[in-house]
Amino acid sequence: MKRDSFFKSVLLTAAVLFSVTIWGQKVSELKFYNVQELIENGDAVMIGQGEKPTADSCYYYRIPNRLKEVVRKELWQLGCDGAGIAIRFSTDAVCIGARWTLTYNFGMSHMAYTGIKGMDLYVLNNPKKKEWKFAGTAFPNGKNSANIFVKKMYGGKKEYMIYLPLYDGVDKMEIGIDSSATIFPPQGELLPGNNGLPILFYGTSITQGGCVSRPGMAYPAIIERKLGRETINLGFSGNGRMDGNMADWIKTIPASAYVLDCLPNCTYNTTRDSSDYFIGTIAAANPNVPVYLVNNFEYPQQFILPGNNDDMVKENKLIRDIYKRLKTKGAEYTDPVTGERVKTGPLKNLHFIDVSKKRGIGNEDTVDGNHMTDLGTTNFSKRLLKHLK
Repeated sequence: MKRDSFFKSVLLTAAVLFSVTIWGQKVSELKFYNVQELIENGDAVMIGQGEKPTADSCYYYRIPNRLKEVVRKELWQLGCDGAGIAIRFSTDAVCIGARWTLTYNFGMSHMAYTGIKGMDLYVLNNPKKKEWKFAGTAFPNGKNSANIFVKKMYGGKKEYMIYLPLYDGVDKMEIGIDSSATIFPPQGELLPGNNGLPILFYGTSITQGGCVSRPGMAYPAIIERKLGRETINLGFSGNGRMDGNMADWIKTIPASAYVLDCLPNCTYNTTRDSSDYFIGTIAAANPNVPVYLVNNFEYPQQFILPGNNDDMVKENKLIRDIYKRLKTKGAEYTDPVTGERVKTGPLKNLHFIDVSKKRGIGNEDTVDGNHMTDLGTTNFSKRLLKHLK
């Protein structure tokens, strides 16, 4: 009996020590791994970039360095944000954290810092059903942030994904795990080449992720997890304006579909004058790939704003008419390099997604009347998924 009591005492002490050192884990106690080195060594994979970083490129940015002097300054700065970029890896850790250096340490009054410059973690819960589950959020705490996503987990090797900040850039990033754990190369879902080419989304602040609570709730990320297919988020807050040089780049990015959701940033005149080149360039360069045009959704307060309502109805009619013309007759524009007139011929790969009226968002789906909450992006992604499946 004394011997049994001794062993019980030893086991109890070991359990207490385990709970203090692992379950009571602090971020300072984690073992950290540089993400860029993990990727280069094949132990992690980065998804969500339109163009992979080169030696002269900022590693976690959405727009490559070679376009810095080509695109507008505002586009370049927003292209440094990490929206849609995610890190895939596998580990047997019971505690996972991160350290990251922000580009701007940006803030806004109408959006949670966890969405602007925090990160969130997802785990593949059911590989057969391709079911990704939220696992935790790493709260930002300064330009050089460090925090834990989740601790006290069951042990065992699992597949994970970390979404980078939506409205700030990441200059350096490390993943932290408990000292007894290992990071392994990711397997299965949401890896480049698995389940086809990515879906590319071009748009506005709404596409970028304004104003959800955390990065994984931006609507392209929701669609990514639902379909088990990589997405590329080229949403640019206030600057999704059908720039010709953006079309020149987007048309070169291999994709299974292009979703153009930029009307909220385009005036009537911009839509009228830029659609032929912007839409025509992308669609003509990828004739076998569907290109989806998305019109304006109606804002909840639109019924009391007659001017706003009239403008939106007018622009929605314009983009519908442009869609019909481009699909049946093709685009016509002046080549910006040669000065020659270009006629594409019918763009039969164009498709139209109508999110106006009750097809768009609900009365309680926004934080300020136009930027979506988590509820709004969840509902909006369901509308788009009906077409993208």
